[in-house]
Amino acid sequence: MIKKTALFVISTFVTLLICELLIQIFSPQISEHDTMFQVEENLGWEFIPDKEVQIVYKGGINHTIKINKEGFRDSPFKEKKGSAKILLLGDSFASNISVKDDEVFTQIMEEQLSDTSVYNLGVNGYGQVQEYIALKNWFSKIQPNFIVVLIYLRNDFTDNRGKYPWLYPRPTAIFDTDAPIQINPPSIADYIEKKKLPFYYKSHLFLFVKSRLASIQAKFSKENDSSYTPPEVYTCSTTFSDETKEMYEIMEKLMLEMNHYGKNNNTPVVFALAPSMFQVEDALWREVTQYDTSISLQNNFPNKTLLSFGKENNLEMIDLMPPLQQATRNGRKMYNRGEQHWTVQGNKVVADVLSEYFTALQSRDQDSL
Repeated sequence: MIKKTALFVISTFVTLLICELLIQIFSPQISEHDTMFQVEENLGWEFIPDKEVQIVYKGGINHTIKINKEGFRDSPFKEKKGSAKILLLGDSFASNISVKDDEVFTQIMEEQLSDTSVYNLGVNGYGQVQEYIALKNWFSKIQPNFIVVLIYLRNDFTDNRGKYPWLYPRPTAIFDTDAPIQINPPSIADYIEKKKLPFYYKSHLFLFVKSRLASIQAKFSKENDSSYTPPEVYTCSTTFSDETKEMYEIMEKLMLEMNHYGKNNNTPVVFALAPSMFQVEDALWREVTQYDTSISLQNNFPNKTLLSFGKENNLEMIDLMPPLQQATRNGRKMYNRGEQHWTVQGNKVVADVLSEYFTALQSRDQDSL
């Protein structure tokens, strides 16, 4: 009896070990995403300089990324060459950790634009408040010829309000009609570090089983339909609630502040509007419209609203939605469904649009000389 029990235990252990190894090789489940960041007293968080991590997402995303010594997902700043410099600010759509280092649109732009360096200052989770702080921190160090602010039209509106933390607390902005913008630092002192997860969370097999059970539960749970409302229901509503109105007002004030900073430093600022995959993909948009059929939704409403504001205030704007939507309708996959960021093809389309814009802009400037 003892021998049979021992044999059963050993065979079970070996079977589980083999399953663990097979899943680790063919369907890895552990991503080191959260280990890339550290607390920063003014920004809330930042990438850890020189950090190298393994990124694993559903859909076959499995690669290593490297943070440079300056603390950004970009090639080393000291090795960049070129008489023209573009400083780009943004969130995870700028850092784009779901693709490999040389597949990020800013790297592609450097290949496409002659004698031009693109400095990617994008950090996951950032809103325009943090991007404004980063702009002031890095402008004198980089001394760019152009500034690009990438606005993600899904959650940047709520991020700027500062009411929803990410991994760490956020800074907030306060506006007064008779005073400059005031940035309140994040409440780092009140931050309580998350408890360490149990040891079995380091098992690919455990996470694989946990993920599959969660998927099955979601299919049979009504809570999956009622407990979550896509942000597009608010940002794409043609009727403003008080909350939505506040989100747009904060966004617009931050855009004006960043544009003013650029003007004061004789550097043009360009705002690039990055839509969500729900705005771009027709099938997903039809799903969004079913969440609340009593309200009127337009998938390009945030784009039209900000473009109109930009025109009224002489802001340089680029809308990335039309080219992404056209490429999607032509059968190209622009977004990774599992984690909602641009695919390799999506990064290429964005690079093409931005490179074409700056090529025309540089050509226009040369003609005016």
